[in-house]
Amino acid sequence: MSTVEGIYTAYLTGAAGQGMAMFVFKDGKIAGADIAGLTFAGSYELKETRLVGEVRYRMPAGSVSITGASFQQDSDSIVVPLSLPEAIDPNETYRVDTPIGPLNAKFVKNVSLGDNDAD
Repeated sequence: MSTVEGIYTAYLTGAAGQGMAMFVFKDGKIAGADIAGLTFAGSYELKETRLVGEVRYRMPAGSVSITGASFQQDSDSIVVPLSLPEAIDPNETYRVDTPIGPLNAKFVKNVSLGDNDAD
């Protein structure tokens, strides 16, 4: 089992604001949701000591992203590439370059998944 597998709170900051989301990393899949109602889906693989993958989501009509991008109509799928260390440091802030602008993310692991679910 990978040390990355678990449920995380992500604290996100962009040019236009802040947000919070929950993400699950398990068996090469990523799932999540944020406090504004967005849902996220994606996949990852471990390459040496890095988690490399992508997350996909859609912005609803009339919304503004924390990156500052605004959407008059529902967006097409937004694909965000991810490259994080396998051992995500809860004290580290990671830059994430999205197609609609950069953001900073801090990931705090709440629960490990696998043989020792109580971690």
